[in-house]
Amino acid sequence: MYDYQNDIYPIEPTPVIKEILDEAHKLNTPIVQFESINLMIKYIKIYKIKRILEIGSAIGYSAIMLASYTDVKIITIERDEQSFLRAVKNVKKAKLESKIKVIHSDALIYEPEEDYKCDLLFIDAAKASYIRFFDRFSPYVKIGGMIITDNVLFHGLVERPDRIKSKRIKQLVRKITAYNKYILSLDNYESYLYHIGDGLLISYKKR
Repeated sequence: MYDYQNDIYPIEPTPVIKEILDEAHKLNTPIVQFESINLMIKYIKIYKIKRILEIGSAIGYSAIMLASYTDVKIITIERDEQSFLRAVKNVKKAKLESKIKVIHSDALIYEPEEDYKCDLLFIDAAKASYIRFFDRFSPYVKIGGMIITDNVLFHGLVERPDRIKSKRIKQLVRKITAYNKYILSLDNYESYLYHIGDGLLISYKKR
C-alpha cells in the first residue's frame, strides 16, 4: 500500500534535505522514517493544518520536511544543546526561519504563550515520557486537531516483547505499551495505530 501511495504522491527530497539525511546517518541520529513523514504530509494537506507543535527536534529533519512540503508554522522543542544547534543550523540552511521556530528547552518545563493553540501536536522525543508529553501539551491542541506520536511499535518489539533480552529495553517497551493503551482508552479522542515506519499513533481530539 505504501509503495502505491508513494507512486501517486511522490515526495522528492531537496538537496538540502538530502544533506540533512546524510548528517543524521553520520551522527547516528534517529529520525522519523520517510513513509511516516510522507503520511503526515498527506494528513496535513487533507486537514489543512497550519500550526504544529513538535516535541523533539533532533537535528530538525522532521520539521524541515513538514515545512518544505506544506503551508505550516512549526514550533519545535529540543532539550539537547548539540541537537538544538544543529537544528537551528539546518533550518537556516533550508531557509525556513520564517516557518520554523526552534526552542532550546526541556519540553516538560516549556511554557507556550497563554493563548497558544495548535492544529497538530507531534510527539517524537523520549519515549519513556510519552504520557507526560501528551498530558502536558494536549490542552494546547484545538478541538478537531490531532496528536501524532512516532515510534509506538519500537522496532516491532511492542508486539513481540518475547524477543527482548535487555532489561532496559523491556522497561521502555512496557512504557510505550502503557502509552498506547492509555491513548486508545481516551473517549475524548479517536485514535488509530498505523503499522507504518516504526509505528504511528494518530489521535483526533473530539472535545
